[in-house]
Amino acid sequence: MQRIWTILGLVLCFGFGCSRDVPVEGFPFFDQDGKRITLFVSSPEVKEGSFLLKQGQKREVKFSPSLQLGEGSNRVRLKIADYRGPISIEFFGEKIKYARELPPFLSGGGYFTIELPSSRYEGFRLWSDKGNEPLAVSFQEGRVGDFPLYTRFEDGRFLEIASSFMPESMDKTRIVFRLEAGNDPSPLRGVRLQLVNKESVPSAPIRVTFFGSGKERKTLTIRTRPIPEDIVLYRGWLGFSPLQVQMEGLDRRIVLTASLFNLPTQSIDAGGVKGEVSSPVFPFPPSLPPLPADLETVLSFPQDVWRTKEMEVFRWSLFPEILIFDTKDYNTQKELFHRLAFYLEKKGYRGKLHPEEKIWDLHGYNAHNYRGEGLASFFNEAIKTNFPLNPRERWLADYLVAYGIVERRSGTFLPGRGGLLSISRESSDSHRRFLLTHEAFHGVYYVSKPFQEVVASLWKALSPEERKYWLYLLSWLQYDPGDPYLVVNEFQAYLLQQPPNQADRYFKETMLKRILEKNPEMEGIFKELFEKHPDMFLKPALRLQGFLEKELGISSSTLTTVVLH
Repeated sequence: MQRIWTILGLVLCFGFGCSRDVPVEGFPFFDQDGKRITLFVSSPEVKEGSFLLKQGQKREVKFSPSLQLGEGSNRVRLKIADYRGPISIEFFGEKIKYARELPPFLSGGGYFTIELPSSRYEGFRLWSDKGNEPLAVSFQEGRVGDFPLYTRFEDGRFLEIASSFMPESMDKTRIVFRLEAGNDPSPLRGVRLQLVNKESVPSAPIRVTFFGSGKERKTLTIRTRPIPEDIVLYRGWLGFSPLQVQMEGLDRRIVLTASLFNLPTQSIDAGGVKGEVSSPVFPFPPSLPPLPADLETVLSFPQDVWRTKEMEVFRWSLFPEILIFDTKDYNTQKELFHRLAFYLEKKGYRGKLHPEEKIWDLHGYNAHNYRGEGLASFFNEAIKTNFPLNPRERWLADYLVAYGIVERRSGTFLPGRGGLLSISRESSDSHRRFLLTHEAFHGVYYVSKPFQEVVASLWKALSPEERKYWLYLLSWLQYDPGDPYLVVNEFQAYLLQQPPNQADRYFKETMLKRILEKNPEMEGIFKELFEKHPDMFLKPALRLQGFLEKELGISSSTLTTVVLH
């Protein structure tokens, strides 16, 4: 009997036509566990993952089994081999529909990633209501997972596109992106632009304009370097939530990875130990990560957007191993770094921890820089001598451990990677910029071994009279000239803190005047020295700047990546 009904069914289908779902071949689709899902489609015209569409036509694809997507595994990454659009894709379930237009710039193939609301999905539909010509899309693969949600532009074309950062128009010099409007009102939400120039020859800065929901607009330019840089333009810094971004000047040399930025929430154990170096949660817990920022963003970041009233911590976008602490005033900065400065740098005090009543009223610095080796030594000395550090210093220890500047093993501190810089809002805007430039070159010195080698070579090439001058100058500035690393590091930072063509004016006029006010007997010695070595500042400054421009794309005039209009 069963055989008779089967034969009858075949006869009816042959005579009158019937429709049944068939598997889609050549389009593997994997769920969040890496298991392959069978795709079924009712149209026999779908072959090898290729879908042909006419205006108003729909193709419906069903998952078997259906997909249950939740937070952390709710992104679908489609590998597209060829595309002639416009075509929209809609993921659907019993109680949900979520549609997006396939990006118009993947005609040569690439990846499209969509973030879906958490729900159960039965399949997806493809359709087009535009154009008269036949449209087509050919899929090679689909995967569900926690894929990065970014758009990547390289060699003059898009290789990956995210639904939240969609290019909507493009010509030879300009690309316009449409951003997904988020529900997060946080001022620390923003746009992340990761850039690198594949050639050492500098390209013209990229002009970027952000548009909000009304007449809100902000235009700036971004310098590109031969090393990668991760720049975040925050909503609180821009002053509005951008819904569209226009970029002008992208060319085949530039690799751009663009995405929306949300500050990650991290759970970090700083590994506190018993004893004096064990911090309270102050001024904020180590689980609050430093904000990625270029130097201009640090300088102009609105103080009312800081996460605490006392300070904010940034991570330098160009050199992520460098943290930047910006404090509300000198007193806050002093409680964090004053004792460190005396322990690591001050003539007559270096190498010993001093109680605050002894050093608090002595002149310190309004800006700071320290590498992992010095910081580890400072905290180890506190443990060794059972020295009572203040609460902010103990907090600093935990924060630096949490972000890799120092490490803590079995109660001992070890140098990690990079170092820290600090400036204060109590300094004037112009002085903050000057101080951060000086400190930033210390940061470069900490992370670039080739730069250290060039500086060491220059120092060794100096005449005995020139080295004697630098030792005298640094000693006069209250640095300990007995620390060779400190001397050579300050040598390069003082040379580079201003453009090379201004070095003579700074040392032969500004600094000389300050020294002679207290030491007038040195006038003849300096005059003879400068006559004998007329290029003792300009020549090494030019050499250092030439190296940095070629290798890292930076100079004293171009340290900030973002340039405000």
